[in-house]
Amino acid sequence: MGIRLEYIITALIGLGVMSFFLINIEPESREKSENTRELAFKDTRLIEVDTQRILGLAHSRYGEYEKKRLRLHEIVYHTDAVNLLRAQQATYRGDDLELEGNVTLNQKEGFDYRAQRARYNKKSQVLTIDSPFEAHLNKNIITGTDLVYDMKEKRVTAQKIKAVLYTMEK
Repeated sequence: MGIRLEYIITALIGLGVMSFFLINIEPESREKSENTRELAFKDTRLIEVDTQRILGLAHSRYGEYEKKRLRLHEIVYHTDAVNLLRAQQATYRGDDLELEGNVTLNQKEGFDYRAQRARYNKKSQVLTIDSPFEAHLNKNIITGTDLVYDMKEKRVTAQKIKAVLYTMEK
């Protein structure tokens, strides 16, 4: 007589089920990976648009997106109100662009600002510098510790300022 095929298949299924329950999966492999970076890119141009026009252009040497935060390195940013906004590092958080390291704002028809840290709100067009700054317009120089510049109203408020201003001769 011989061994019937059903018995062999039943024995193999039984061995498979038993081995499934006997295998111990390591807890470390079940945990989520420590690397939370969702996206990384280099030499990228980001274009912000709405249905009518381009709102802003940003170019970055390197960037990464993680935990709902976009971090850009060596950024150059441009809008209608801002000729060039540069920084070594920037972080997008909603409408705020947080800038760190050699922050430079070249304004259209206005001062050029330099600082180490700043925050630019794209919606309200307000630049907030919370580190010592310098502002240059031709030979005019203004220095201070904190600055808030509303680009829509064209109003600047600053603290502890020192200024060298040249008046026009008639």
